[in-house]
Amino acid sequence: MLRKIRICLAVLCFIGVTLLFVGIGHGWWGWLAKLQLLPATMRLIGSFTLGNAAVVLGILLITWIFGRIYCSVLCPLGVFQDLIIWLRRTLGRKIKPLRKKFNFNKERRWVRYPVTAAFIACVIVDLQLVVSLLGPYSAYGRMVHAVVGGGPVPLLVAAGVTCVVIVLCAWIWGRAWCNVICPVGTVLGCVSKYSLFGVMVNTDKCVECGACQHICKASCLDSSTRSIDHSRCVACFDCVDFCKVGAIEFGRGSASPESAPGDFASLIPPTADAAGPSRSRGHGRPRSPEPTPAAATPRPDEGRRAFIATSAALIGAGISAKAQEMKLDGGLAPMEAKTAIEREPRLVPPGAGSVKNFYDRCTACQLCVASCPNGVLRPSTDLDHLLQPQMGYENGFCRPECTACSEVCPAGAIVKLDRDAKTLVRIGTATVNPELCLAAKGDAGCGKCASECPMGAIMMVAIPESPGHRRPVVAEEQCIGCGKCEYLCPSRPVSAISVKGLETHISK
Repeated sequence: MLRKIRICLAVLCFIGVTLLFVGIGHGWWGWLAKLQLLPATMRLIGSFTLGNAAVVLGILLITWIFGRIYCSVLCPLGVFQDLIIWLRRTLGRKIKPLRKKFNFNKERRWVRYPVTAAFIACVIVDLQLVVSLLGPYSAYGRMVHAVVGGGPVPLLVAAGVTCVVIVLCAWIWGRAWCNVICPVGTVLGCVSKYSLFGVMVNTDKCVECGACQHICKASCLDSSTRSIDHSRCVACFDCVDFCKVGAIEFGRGSASPESAPGDFASLIPPTADAAGPSRSRGHGRPRSPEPTPAAATPRPDEGRRAFIATSAALIGAGISAKAQEMKLDGGLAPMEAKTAIEREPRLVPPGAGSVKNFYDRCTACQLCVASCPNGVLRPSTDLDHLLQPQMGYENGFCRPECTACSEVCPAGAIVKLDRDAKTLVRIGTATVNPELCLAAKGDAGCGKCASECPMGAIMMVAIPESPGHRRPVVAEEQCIGCGKCEYLCPSRPVSAISVKGLETHISK
């Protein structure tokens, strides 16, 4: 029952998070992104509030009580690995070479803890590229965005390599990625090692058949010593469900702090300790009841089959929606594409506060990129901010009434703003290049930028040197840097009016 409940919750969370990266459902289940540990921690570092602290402490508290439930329910990369493992198990029933039995492996401390220490150091020194590559939520978001929305070559390469490594690890070694490389798994493992409740072995029922060890995808259960390494157990409850004699239970227990280095704590009920010295295999052990034929052969998990079908349908719908040609500026046909320009300082979304704050907090999960309705945000290709979002007005402009990116950012890189507050934030200033401006050159009486500026920050003034001609002039105090003038400028391939970013945003 516990396993089925866990699977149902994991399916719902996985579908919800996946749809968020497709750009669907931010208003309904966008809160799932706020519950991811790494983004929540980054949000807490950037802004210490009771809400941010409650999320991080809540995850740690649940882990301390129930173990690493987070890794099997809330983490999309963890559920993705479970899906790969389930696929191999399913195929293994029909194709003998694909059958897989896991075995107990000792903890790779020499890899696990140095990787986590290096990761924490990168967070401290704001080396966000490493953070984005190893963060589980960012890694999954990168893969989904590459499949659904495409992107520049660096993003596709990073997503492809991540996907291949994750799939191979899950296919061959189960949850090895979570228990060797993933820094979130290591941090939660340090807490779950002392969890109040966890999976434990009832020695009075155990017949030491080894089935629990072979089904444990975390390779943390040693059937020969009836011990469990709870720092690596992801609380999937597979062993509980597949034990034929009911010797694996989930209940009250705690890992032993006095365990010798390199050993694994065993959650054994007190009655088992009081029963006397342990007995050798096959001698003096009570005979266990013969399992019924129905219990001997596990039934296929219909819930996961339904999950695959539902996910395929919903993601397919998202892809179809994204594939539709976007209509801009009141439904007019899209204008000819423009060439991206270098901006210094860079543009960052309203709510970021400053360029530094944005790139220090961003984990490159691509959620804001997926949610941007006008294609203003895209993954960066430069080495300084590789894979992190950057703004550009070649495909659209930042509509003053749109607050999508601030609503979905889980890491605090973009603070949530309402529509009225957004119109009071200056993220950049428009500047005019008279050599490219059609009106200033006298080639045409354009004035498109002045007529379309939502803030009334641009006006057309007469040119004394050219009677009858006018050119645009920008009132910097009124301009918020939305980029509508740049996007709608008919000059090609570079707009005659462009927006220069502000290092620190100004609130009016």
